[in-house]
Amino acid sequence: MYLDVLKDRLYTTPAASHARRSAQTALWHIAEAMVRWLAPILSFTAEEIWRHLPGERAESVFLSLWHQLPAVPASPIDWTRLLALRSEVTRELEQLRAAGTIGAPLEAELDVYCSAAQYPHLSALGEELRFLMITSATRVHEVSEAPPGAITASAVEGGGVWIRARRTDAPKCERCWHHREDVGQRADHPLLCARCVENLETAGEHRRFV
Repeated sequence: MYLDVLKDRLYTTPAASHARRSAQTALWHIAEAMVRWLAPILSFTAEEIWRHLPGERAESVFLSLWHQLPAVPASPIDWTRLLALRSEVTRELEQLRAAGTIGAPLEAELDVYCSAAQYPHLSALGEELRFLMITSATRVHEVSEAPPGAITASAVEGGGVWIRARRTDAPKCERCWHHREDVGQRADHPLLCARCVENLETAGEHRRFV
């Protein structure tokens, strides 16, 4: 799931941007830790991975110590709740795909309706929630009861959450494959969304969470 979500950062943000470099740093720590964990079980595979990892290192993974992961600051984001929401969204998107309504998640847009108690948790990522859901748009609304056509997201702790996914009518960006209303707003980039234009011409978009 993490690698799936990370693809947008790695493929669309500038090579030297904070968004892409921080993602690469996380992947490096994951690889350094996992190769050591796997070594007693998949010895030959771990040795092969070891030879391809960057940086100076011992001759063999079996001559190294456990990788020291950096301390991670406490996060105000309720990731458990958001990942539960994502599991519900993924199931709904798969049903749309099976019905032939969409071919890929980025062809969908999502509306999340929730109680006042749930709203601060589910809206905490702001615009970046769409990157976690891997949809072209995700909007969070505060409501007291489910609107017509919405599906109960029963996996979200506390209840009071409903979702509605549908195919988007927005045009597709040829670079990031997101469907956005701002595609083609720049005459010199008629096939790109505004975010991709920013990533091509500036130091890159600011990403805090996803």
